[in-house]
Amino acid sequence: MDKHNGATLVVGADSDIGSALVKRLNGTVIAHYFLFPDKLDDAPDGTVKISGDLSNEQGILDFIAEVNATGLTVERIVHLPSAPAVANRFRKFDTARFMKGLYIQYISAALIFREFLPKMAKAKFGRVAAILTSYCIGVPPKYLSEYVSTKYAMMGLCKALAAEYAANGITVNAVAPSMVDTKFLSTLPEFEIEANAKANPTGRNASVDDVVNGLLFLLSDESEYINGAVIPITGGSAF
Repeated sequence: MDKHNGATLVVGADSDIGSALVKRLNGTVIAHYFLFPDKLDDAPDGTVKISGDLSNEQGILDFIAEVNATGLTVERIVHLPSAPAVANRFRKFDTARFMKGLYIQYISAALIFREFLPKMAKAKFGRVAAILTSYCIGVPPKYLSEYVSTKYAMMGLCKALAAEYAANGITVNAVAPSMVDTKFLSTLPEFEIEANAKANPTGRNASVDDVVNGLLFLLSDESEYINGAVIPITGGSAF
């Protein structure tokens, strides 16, 4: 990230991955938070912190307005928010829960990208990195239809925008980690987390740094010819 000095917008910076990423970014960072503002207590000096509720359209639009009000030029976007994976048989499909997850991930990304990608296109430079899941690679697990569907929608958005904006110096990529040791796993049984680690070729689940390293690369100038990619961060459990 050495040729450009605009701001990096980290959406979901109050997650374990987001807060770790903020600490390692160079230059100006706009850090979005909602549920866990304390995760940004030790963010580097100069970090611009903006709260935003991404579970509805008005909340997303208000957040975008707050970002614009900073007067900063957004050159890079990292989109991390996602509703927790809730295991349920499909016969228990819950429309309200699904729509909330769709807003938090897909619609928030779509509206944020709609606002800033055209501006990046005019500047002929931009980097976008999103987080998916290894469930988008190969056969997904049972009983996670709502979560997996939202992740596939996000993957489709990233690939479509990668093609649309490639000629404007913008790359849009994603990482697809396997199970990561974060608080996000709190909705899953402990035995399932342990079994997943044992089944991985490395004998462990992914760490926060494993994911952050991938995101940093996709934001860098060195990744300028990588576009529309979904990079597995799985230790070899899916590729």
